[in-house]
Amino acid sequence: MTAKKSLISIKRKLKSSSVKRCAKRHNTVGDPSCMKACYLLHKHPDLSVGEVSELIDLSPSATSRCLCKLKDSDIIKGTKQAQTVRYCLKKNNFTRNLINQLEE
Repeated sequence: MTAKKSLISIKRKLKSSSVKRCAKRHNTVGDPSCMKACYLLHKHPDLSVGEVSELIDLSPSATSRCLCKLKDSDIIKGTKQAQTVRYCLKKNNFTRNLINQLEE
């Protein structure tokens, strides 16, 4: 493979969806409020927006936005029970690594 083809291949890989997804996840959990929510949902899965809001001392609307970002980044999942959505961390490589770092 020539040097030019190698560079083109590397550039293509850098534009891949996995690189973008990883960057989005790290940017999301870099927010201290989102990190607190992740830690809380690891220790106490199945919490509502109101419960998370109260525990991390954030307004319900700010908490809702934070949880929405985490959900969009495939870090948490929500399960609707009547009119309440309960949240927990998803089980994937990213969240396992995140939990390991939070436990240090």
